[in-house]
Amino acid sequence: MRYDVTDCHDISADRLRAAMNSAFSDYVVPLHLSDASFRDFQVQRGFSAAHSHVALADGEIAAFWFSGEPRANYGNRAYTLSVGTVPSYRRKGLAGRLLKATRDSLGRAGASGMQLEVISTNTGAVETYARFGFEHARRLRVCSVPRATSPPDMAANLTLHSIGLTDLPEETTDFFDTDPTPQNSRAALAALAPDIRLVSLRSDNELYGWAASYKDGAIAQIGVRKDARRQGLGRILLEAVAERVGLENLTFVNVDESAASLNGFLDRMGAKTLLMQSEMRLSF
Repeated sequence: MRYDVTDCHDISADRLRAAMNSAFSDYVVPLHLSDASFRDFQVQRGFSAAHSHVALADGEIAAFWFSGEPRANYGNRAYTLSVGTVPSYRRKGLAGRLLKATRDSLGRAGASGMQLEVISTNTGAVETYARFGFEHARRLRVCSVPRATSPPDMAANLTLHSIGLTDLPEETTDFFDTDPTPQNSRAALAALAPDIRLVSLRSDNELYGWAASYKDGAIAQIGVRKDARRQGLGRILLEAVAERVGLENLTFVNVDESAASLNGFLDRMGAKTLLMQSEMRLSF
């Protein structure tokens, strides 16, 4: 059978969504993205039709490689949103052809490479990406955190505020130990604004910390100033977010395993690890 590889300029979002649902239909937890959730997925992760490609079999999408544009704040690498093949078209070398087309388009755009996440226990996918030249960069934790039953009293000098993205500092090294992955970046939050929950702790005009959540309770960011940690500020921020989203459990997606302070905080909060992912990068 002949497979035609093309970018996604002329492929409707509905067709792309159907292909993604089909590609992950036989997973342990099958994917059922709605129109709205697929739009959020594209917007949050920076989908670029010009740099995303599909393989067509008789006009039907057999496989896809969804990519964003090169990002200066990620070493000019492009983020791969998702890669998948419809079950009946697997083991036909389509992922390799799609990678070549995507890499070529990104190279013309001046990209230095690509990055993606893959579930660590999915050894077949990990080995495939390694065969394509991707190298392991860091391990990422996905976990569920119960709502604090008794958050500590807030110091008298601190106040809790709902804020906007423009209220956050551009420089975050005083708050973060490691950089967030692309789907939790400032750009991702801005893309889904105003449908995010963002709270901060301040003393007068001095920022002590903030937490940002998507509407489904997934925490995109939590930052507490390094000289103010271990004082209960993180618990206060998470409780404020939980109250705003109305959920008893919050989800942290892609917490860098090397972020010792954040992981220690999550463990003290009773976090349950759901899975581990490997961030892999390809340079060119």
